[in-house]
Amino acid sequence: MIVISPMQSNSLPIGDIPTQVFRSAEPYRNEVVLIDAESNHQFTIDDIINQSTKLAAGLARCGYGGRVISVFDNTNLQCVYVYYASMMAGGAYQSLGTSISAKSLRDRIILTQTPAIFTSRLHLARLKDATRGLGVRIYIFDPECTPNVAVSAVDICCGSDGQGSCCCAPISHLLIDDPTFVPVRITSKADAMAKPAYLTYPTIHGTSPQQPLMLSHYSLLSSQQLTRPPRLLDSANRTVVSAVPFSDAHGINIIAHFPMLSGSRVVQMSSHGSGSCLGTLEKWDAGAFLATYSILAEIDKKAVRIGDRIAIGAQSFDVSSLNVIFMHELRATQAFKERISALFQARLVELYGYIETGLIAGVITEHPRIDGSVGVLCPNVSAHVVLNGKEMEDGQYGEILVSTPRLASNVCSDSKNAGYFCTGDYGMVTADGVVVIKARMSDLIYMSNGEVAVPADIESVVAAHPDVVDCAAFAVPVKDAEGSHIPHVAVVPAAKASLNMDEILESLAIKYPGITGFFTDCIPRNDKGEPKRAHLRDLACKQEARS
Repeated sequence: MIVISPMQSNSLPIGDIPTQVFRSAEPYRNEVVLIDAESNHQFTIDDIINQSTKLAAGLARCGYGGRVISVFDNTNLQCVYVYYASMMAGGAYQSLGTSISAKSLRDRIILTQTPAIFTSRLHLARLKDATRGLGVRIYIFDPECTPNVAVSAVDICCGSDGQGSCCCAPISHLLIDDPTFVPVRITSKADAMAKPAYLTYPTIHGTSPQQPLMLSHYSLLSSQQLTRPPRLLDSANRTVVSAVPFSDAHGINIIAHFPMLSGSRVVQMSSHGSGSCLGTLEKWDAGAFLATYSILAEIDKKAVRIGDRIAIGAQSFDVSSLNVIFMHELRATQAFKERISALFQARLVELYGYIETGLIAGVITEHPRIDGSVGVLCPNVSAHVVLNGKEMEDGQYGEILVSTPRLASNVCSDSKNAGYFCTGDYGMVTADGVVVIKARMSDLIYMSNGEVAVPADIESVVAAHPDVVDCAAFAVPVKDAEGSHIPHVAVVPAAKASLNMDEILESLAIKYPGITGFFTDCIPRNDKGEPKRAHLRDLACKQEARS
């Protein structure tokens, strides 16, 4: 069953992302839409449009048009200029990610043949080492730069300094006020598909981490609902505090488009300590908080609710204006989501990659809430659900496959699903386009009776036991039965609790034949809050071997 997004507009206007966004925001050019939480530097729509246009003209003049332009920085809001300018010059934006290894950094630069990289002095030495001998130009966000070799505006386009090192200059050298510059425009869907807007490096199962995923211009911005939204009034809902790194693909997409389209303002944080986050929420009377699992987990560990305030040690914070928390990573435990909602007394919404900007806009502007889901497919996306090669019908679960003009590569290679992107997510898409995510395909438990078990379904039953602190379900392969699993559960008991594993699993035994488990001191989790199921599987197999 193919499901078409119900959010499609009547007509699909042609044009690149900057054209769509800037045209939508034109009447509100003096509005402040982006604020640096640390420096309090404020960006108006007019500033973003003007600086991006000047930078695009500079990129074009230096011969960088149509190329991948990169950023190696996760703190400087001038990344927004690079994002729009790279597309206006006919190229694509790439975040190199400051947490990657030196080898991965160099590999990504070579793979995408990026001619220019923007960074801050904080990362300059590391970047110069990674680009040595590549002839890449480095531009500094800082107002002043003191490189090893002094360069002029002419030198910028000359490659290297003649000694194998890269040229280095301040970003101001590329800001050109050129009235003759004409931004590259997208004239058709095929044109858009051939010109990706930005590159990201997904961690989807089966995809090489070094192979970039290209996201096209012809995006959710073709929705009339988003390009002509109601402007938010000057209220708490209008201010969003963001602790998501804005230089990555998801962050820049939200931070660049969302405030300009919705009329909200985003206060972007660079440091993400628990006290810093709560203090920023209080200072700006924020109505929404955009965060990652790791940030919320740290707050969950340290903070307590005391009346109408949240306390960490001797400090307390008034965050009563907060209405909604957007968490970027999916699949946190239900218990964790309930604790966060109770702590902040705010609704928690998980974001999904194909709907995130639309979902934020919908929630902020008080569109109807969709319970138990991560929202509706964004405009111009169709989806279908497949399990073991079989097409699923309405209400059935399987792997979600999507077809979207945002994706210009890495789609399914088999002929039956040609043109669809394999998300690796197990869930369903209703006939109305509502997306429900249950698990990763790699975490499913394929039982010998032909049924598929979802770890979260087992965990919710076990976690309901009053003496269970935490738990995680996972699959253990059945010997001599390829493709079949036995459900296992690792259980963390409450202190001094006397528990019997058979009693805990008794209500699950009929639905999940052969289910078994063991007690442990803690559940190891990754930075998204997901249990490290492979590690638990190894523990279970070792215990079984010893017995």
